[in-house]
Parts: sequence; structure tokens; C-alpha cells
Amino acid sequence: MSLRLKLLLLGLLTLALPWGGCRYARQMEGALREGERNSLQAVAQTIAASLQGRTDFLYREGQDAPPAVNGAASDGAQAAEGTSAAAGTSAATGTTAASAAGTTTRVSGSSTDTESSGTAEPAPTPYDLQPIMLSAAPYVNGYGDDWPRAPGSWRYFAKDQHRFGILTGVNERMLYVLLDIEDSHVVYDTPGSNPLDSAAIGDRVWIGVQDPAGHERQFFIAPNGPGSTPAKRIETGEYGQKIAVEEPRIIGAVQPSQRGYTVEFRVPLSMIGRRFGVLIDDRSARGAIPVSYGTLRSDDLQTVGRLIVSAPELTDYLAQFMQPGLRLAVTTASGRLLAQVDALAQVTELSRQRGILARFYRRFVDRPSDRSYIESEAPIYDRDHREVIGHLRATQTGDRWFNLRDRALTQMLNFTLITSLVAVTAMFAFAAWLAVRLSRLRRASESALTREGLITTFPETQSPDELGDVARGFSTLLGRLNEYTSYLRTLAGKLAHEIRTPLTIVRSSLENLETESQVPASARVYLDRARQGSERLNTILIAMGAATRVEEAISNADRSRFDLVPVVASAADAYRAAFPERRFATELPSEPLMIDGAPDLIVQALDKLIDNAVDFSPAGATITIRVVAESHAAVLEVDNPGPPIAPEILGRLFESLWQSRRGGAENDSRPHFGLGLYIVRLIAEFHGGSATAENLPDATGARFTIRLLRQ
Repeated sequence: MSLRLKLLLLGLLTLALPWGGCRYARQMEGALREGERNSLQAVAQTIAASLQGRTDFLYREGQDAPPAVNGAASDGAQAAEGTSAAAGTSAATGTTAASAAGTTTRVSGSSTDTESSGTAEPAPTPYDLQPIMLSAAPYVNGYGDDWPRAPGSWRYFAKDQHRFGILTGVNERMLYVLLDIEDSHVVYDTPGSNPLDSAAIGDRVWIGVQDPAGHERQFFIAPNGPGSTPAKRIETGEYGQKIAVEEPRIIGAVQPSQRGYTVEFRVPLSMIGRRFGVLIDDRSARGAIPVSYGTLRSDDLQTVGRLIVSAPELTDYLAQFMQPGLRLAVTTASGRLLAQVDALAQVTELSRQRGILARFYRRFVDRPSDRSYIESEAPIYDRDHREVIGHLRATQTGDRWFNLRDRALTQMLNFTLITSLVAVTAMFAFAAWLAVRLSRLRRASESALTREGLITTFPETQSPDELGDVARGFSTLLGRLNEYTSYLRTLAGKLAHEIRTPLTIVRSSLENLETESQVPASARVYLDRARQGSERLNTILIAMGAATRVEEAISNADRSRFDLVPVVASAADAYRAAFPERRFATELPSEPLMIDGAPDLIVQALDKLIDNAVDFSPAGATITIRVVAESHAAVLEVDNPGPPIAPEILGRLFESLWQSRRGGAENDSRPHFGLGLYIVRLIAEFHGGSATAENLPDATGARFTIRLLRQ
């Protein structure tokens, strides 16, 4: 772990102060939340008390007994099982019992008009419809895409293999109806025909309502194709004839579906009293006798079921209690929503602070389990306060306590965080300063041992602290090491100079001894061995002296600007003549490649690489000499086939007096001292570049690269 990280972690301990502040803010928030919950409960109870016994607000009708159903089954899952012959005949002519719709029917003196004195939610019968609350008005196009997914609110009616589903909803003062009719063969009316022409009529949807005055009225939708289809009603003309008149208040649309077709329409609630229903006439062909089923009586199209929905005045009554950030909803005793007014999205004066810091702090204070809303519910009783007829649910945003908490939390955290930031910054700056000083010592120690020698200068030696003592100790150590390295660098030349004179005496003595005629033949064998050993020793001394002279020659070479391409091309021609048992290929650029340096040294380095390539390549092999021009460098490459270089020795090939010749030319008896590639490296560094070696991609040989700086 670095020094900076340790001091940084030490400084982060000051963050315990903001953490304590966050815990205090959470406790304060809990107290504020509890106070808001009690206040909202009081509001809900007050509004619920004002609705006590007001069934005229909660429901559009009192609870009455279900009417007697003539010609309809008592089972809620089935429509009327039979249709009278008279009804079938009249329906086939298009003038069903709804022809009486021309003269409205009022049902009185029967169970249909009997008001129940019950005060609870009307118990639904199989034919009753309970609309859902729609947050937005659906677009009446027959597709039903704008309707919410409410599978539990669909009602289904069937007769034999015929079946349809109905979904109703209320938005503002409109009743919306969506019918999903299963019909394998949809029959439309003949386009342009009279809707009452018995030979031209097809499938038909009847709509029956009991208006607020108690009169039964019927309307029908007779589509002649997909699209918008206006509803019609049947009236009696001037001469007693029946005519179909469009009803502009009822808007409908029909669209085909996978199982049949869908019908969507809307009806103003002002047209509907207690009862509402639909009836489907399913025909197999135009003019055929229909199969009628639904929530209307098939003999006279009278309504059977009720429309259980809240009075429109309930929404207006709740709206007078509204304020920004509040939502009020009234539900039945069973939990079905009757009316709702919503202002949760409205911005209040105590809305949350929207600053960057406030939002950042809330990430640490807010918990996923915390709810941003508080809810309270109060029962609505009947007049005698004995039976629950509904519930009043109030929901309020938490902006009030969130705002108070955010203000206090922002002020406290700003102070503690600024204090912590100053402390952490000071510690981090001090750690960074120490790290910079230590990094200087590290870089100096890593670069002390170079190919040119040791660097005796060391940073931080003038500092009076502990780091200065360390730097001075390293500087003294490197000075002594530099002296020893310099001694080793000159040792080869000194040894060559000191050994040359005794070796000359030995060689001359051997030559004189060979001229003596009295030397026995058996002794001449030893004389030959001594002479060969002295020659090899002389060769070693020459090589040791040559290395020293080459270093001096390279450092003192004159620089000039020249074109590298013809220099390499001329050398390649010379190699073809000098080594006829090898083939030489050149890849040279067509444009001049100018560099600053010594052409003789370039040729000398290339000679070393070619000698090495010839030694390690088989006879007849092709040695490739390549020159590549880069933006800031000239690259000279020599590829030769042969054994690949072991990975562990790739980094040592260019060291002085180091060689690894376990392969190569077996018949080569010349001594090798590991100076050829070392000289190549010195020449490359003289030209501001480098020398590297690598194996060919297919491991069929080696590639030596000299990179020369272009200026």
C-alpha cells in the first residue's frame, strides 16, 4: 500500500462526522413523517365523516332487488338460452322489439323502479356492470390500445359456442365500453343499404339504457365494414314507417380481431340512469335469423343489469378539498375505486430542493424501504354509523418533511464535508509531496546502472530530513560502484597491453626452437601445439584490444548527412560476391532515405549482422536485407533462416563478451568472443537508435533490427 493511500485512508476517518449527521437527519425525518401521518389521518376522517350516509354521492342508484328476467337465463355466465319465434322474426326484419324504441317505454310499478333503502354498496348481479376509473379518455377507434390491462374487470357472456367479453370504464362524464366478440364468420351490413332492410342486415350490437327519467331506450351499431360506425336509433316517421336515425352522442368503431371483432363506443353518463346493457345479434349470413345473447332481454330489448358507478358529483365534491401534493380517492367497501382526484404531481411551496448537493446528500440518507408518500384511510359509514359503505383514502407526498430535512442536512453536511475535505486535501498533498520525492529516488536508482556506466549524481542529497540521508547514502554507494565499474571496463585493455610483451617473447622462442635441427620429431608435436595456443592467445588479445578501440572509434566518428539506401545496396552487392554459397535478397525503398551519421559505421554494423547470418544459416539459404522508412526512424532489418533464438537469451545477445553458439556452422573453427552484436548495439546507439532481435513469425529463423533516428 502506497504512502499516499495510507495517509488518504487516515484522512477519511474524518468522514465519521457526516455519517453521524446523516443518522441524526434520519431520526428527525422519522419524527416529521409521524407528525404528517397523524395530520393526514385527521383530514381523511373529516372528509369521510362528511360523506357519512351520502349514498347519493357514492352510487348513482340505491340498492334494489334484481329485476325479474324474462327470456334470459338466471345464470350470470350465460345469456338467454332461447329466443322466442316472434323475437327471432322481428330481429330478422331489423325491427326487433326495439321498434318500440320509437316510442320510449317507462317501467314503473314493478321491481325495476323500486328504490332500495339499503345504504351499503349495491350487491352486483350477474348482469350488472361495474366500470373502472380511467386516468385518460381512450381514443375510440375499435382497437382498445388505450385501455388499461384489467383482466379482473372483464365480464363474459356466452350462449352455446357464441361468447363475448365486455369492459367498461368511466372518465369524467363519459362511459366507455369495449366489446371483444368471438365470431368465426363476421357478417357486415350491405354497404349503402337501409339499416332496417331485413335482407341486407348482418351482425349487430344493441345498446339499451334506462335514462334518468326511467324510460327504456335502445340504440344499435350496424357496421358495414371496419372503422368508425355511428350508433343509430329507430324512430317512427310521419306516415308511421320505421326509420333509422344517427345518434350523434354515441360514438362507436369496429375492427376485426383474431377471434372475431372488437367494438368500442362511448356514451355520455347523462343519458344513463340506473340500468345499462348490450345485446349481440350474431348472424351466419345477411338476413339470417340471429343468435341473440347479452345483458338485454331478447324479446323486448329491456335492460336487465345495472350500471354500478359513482355519481359524477362525487368527483366535484372531492375536488374542493384538493391542494398540491394530495390525492383523494373513494372506494367501495370491497375496495373498488369509485372516484379519485389527484394532485400529487403538482409542485408545492415546500417541494424538495433540486440543487445538486441536495440530490447528492439524499443518495446517502434515503433508504430504499422509505416511501416518499404517506397514506391514510378512513371508513365511510351509513347514516346509523353501523355499516361501512365505503372508504376514503388520502395520499400525500413527503415534500414537507423532505424539504425540512434537506435544509438542515445540507447546512450540516456542507460544514462537515468542507472540514473533512480540507483535512484530507492537506494530508493528500503532503503524501503526494513525499511520493514525488520518493519517486525521484526510485527513478534515479533504477537508471543508475546503464550501458554507458553509472550515474553518480543523485537527487535529494541536499535535503536535511531522513530522505536526504537516504539519498546521500545511495550517492556514496553509487560513486564507489562507478569506480569499480570503470576499472572493469579498462581491465581488458590493460590486460592485453601487459600480456602482449610476454606473449611476443614466447612466440619468438617457439619460432627459434622450430628452426633448430636437433629437435627430436616427437618434440615437434608439442611445439606445434604450443605455437597454435600462442596464436589463439594472440587472437584473443587482438579482439580485447579491438573492442576498446572500436568504442573509442565510434565515439570519435565524424557525422555527415547521407542516403542510407545506396549504402545498403552497395554492401549487399559485396556480400553476394563474398558469400557465393548464400543468396541475398534486398527490399529497399524507391525514394532516398536521408539520415545523419557515419556510413562506415553503418556498413560495419551490417557486416557483423551478415557474418552472424552466414554462420547460422544453411548453404543455399536466402538472407533478406530490408530497409523501411518510418516517420521518425529508418529501420534496417536482416532476416536469415536457421534455428530460432531461445526466448531466455533474446535480451542478452547484445551484451559485451557474451555469446551462445551451440548451433550454427559446425565446421567454423574461428574463435568467437561475443563482440559482434555488442558493436552493432554501440553503432545503433551512436545514431540515436537501438538494436533488437526476434524470431521470425513462423519460427524458421531470426530477424535482427537496427533502428536509426531520422532528423
